[in-house]
Amino acid sequence: MQAPSDEQFADWDDERYSTHIDRFDEQHRRLFGLLNDLHAAMDEGHSEEEIGDILRELERYTEYHFGDEEEFMQDCGYAMDCADCFYDHREMHEGFATKVAEFREKHENGEYVTMEVLTFLRDWLDSHIAALDEDQNYADYYRSEVDDDYEYAPGALRTERRSAVADSPGADAANPADAGPADEAVSPAGPTSEGDPLEVPDGSVANWFASVAETHGDRTAALVLADDGYEERTFADLDRRARRVAAGLLATDLDPGDRVGIAADPSYEWSVADLACQYAGLVSVPLFPSFDADQTGHAVERVGLAGVVSAETPGDGPLSDVPVRTDIDDLPTADPGQLPGRSVGGGEVATVVFDPAAADPEGHALAHRSLLAAAAALEAELPLAPGATGTCFLPLAHVYQRVAAYYLWSTGSAVAYARPEGLVESLAAVGPSVLVGTPVVYQRVYGALQDRIGSMNWMKRKVGGRVASYGRDKLDGSGTPLKYAAADRLVYGPLREEFGLADLEYALCGAGRLDEHLLSLFAGFGVPVRNLYGTVGTAGVGAMATPESSFAGTAGRPVAGLEFAHSEDGELLVRGPTVTVGRLGSDGRPAEEWYRTGTDGRVEADGTVTVD
Repeated sequence: MQAPSDEQFADWDDERYSTHIDRFDEQHRRLFGLLNDLHAAMDEGHSEEEIGDILRELERYTEYHFGDEEEFMQDCGYAMDCADCFYDHREMHEGFATKVAEFREKHENGEYVTMEVLTFLRDWLDSHIAALDEDQNYADYYRSEVDDDYEYAPGALRTERRSAVADSPGADAANPADAGPADEAVSPAGPTSEGDPLEVPDGSVANWFASVAETHGDRTAALVLADDGYEERTFADLDRRARRVAAGLLATDLDPGDRVGIAADPSYEWSVADLACQYAGLVSVPLFPSFDADQTGHAVERVGLAGVVSAETPGDGPLSDVPVRTDIDDLPTADPGQLPGRSVGGGEVATVVFDPAAADPEGHALAHRSLLAAAAALEAELPLAPGATGTCFLPLAHVYQRVAAYYLWSTGSAVAYARPEGLVESLAAVGPSVLVGTPVVYQRVYGALQDRIGSMNWMKRKVGGRVASYGRDKLDGSGTPLKYAAADRLVYGPLREEFGLADLEYALCGAGRLDEHLLSLFAGFGVPVRNLYGTVGTAGVGAMATPESSFAGTAGRPVAGLEFAHSEDGELLVRGPTVTVGRLGSDGRPAEEWYRTGTDGRVEADGTVTVD
């Protein structure tokens, strides 16, 4: 590397390092900036805590950048056309990430991090980006081989790294797959913990939504992405369209009780199709867009679909033999009469859902009461005034996202539908009250925040580098409020405004846990995140931790209506109205019986639920 200047330990040189891809040049500059911050902190004798924070930030950001870069190489075709180059590149990434982790661990164990360590990291970056031309190779490929109209959409693909949680925001199932047959009785082997009482709406999802639409008629139920921003759809609009599509579906060869797949990305029309199934008395079967042909075929075989609503023509794939096929962009409509879904009982099956992490997906049958109880439990834990807005970035096949949408509607609030690749831009445009996220979602917001901090002047960047430390102090009640107020005014408040997080009331992380460092970092930014534990078999909800208690394996306390225990072999058990009525092919599960979650954990004497 060229000799450092008087001001910087690691100098960025456009001519030497630039890939001419703005996204990755910004990320590389941030890596250089973190090395400079670490060098300054060590050279000026800053506290060991501050040095540790920068090391953790360097480790976290390294993982984020490498994952993003590898995904780009796959998405644009470089990994296929030059497979050896890609795998060599990824191997180098793994080596560097491992080395950074080792340095961070040594520091946490009390060992001194020498300047030689920093020099190694700086020289590795120089060699990787410039001297060995590793990054220049994919940049050259991008300029010479990729079409001019290509746009990289982060999140469409993800390469699994050590800290990655899933393949995409919708495939974020860090929770173990539900295990154990649903009809196998089991007894608790320790204390139980019970949430507050819960009042669940009677009857079907159709009856519930009809009541919601009548109550909130002209309020906004949905924000739909359009060419020039977001368009509003009222509850009356959504209800009217869902009823007409329900009648249109019944005008085909579908009959009440038939199972209808929905295979499409999250959108307003996805929700229309789902509610239409409920009004028509059909059983909706959401299929993940991320499923490959084998997974989709297995799911179709398990369920026995009579119809499918799809975003594209099935062709010769596993959906081609489904009798009734409908394009989600051209849903059938008819004049609704007396729709059969209004007379369905709450205990009847409303939907069959799948675990996105399972190689051979098993269907879990959820009753109308299960879905409504899950939404009601979220409302009890996270009360909202009418007129709020929540996000929908995840596939609605994910029961957690779907139930979150029901929760928002039950409070008279809107669901903002956005493409996952436009996550950060959509947050800024929508300014949500509720962020419905997963670990991958927060990783991506984190990466964008760090990129923005890296572009600030030295003083603001230094304050930004302390955010995790401030967050830890805020969560445990220590520290100086006056110091936080100054940092918030200078850096964190403006960032919340810029990222659309200024009006956030709740930040929720489901389908996997956010680790302690990111919990502290977001708390420091003024965005305290609540971890939500739940499985597919519990409609995505189960136990929730407060921001202050979302540490060291704590899942929190049971949400309203649910009761937790653990078995003799250390498996979490749960019972309550959200729980599946049974896996497909089973004889069903009595409501009073404990459900085996497939998650190792326990219930502590004070009622706290922990996961291993």
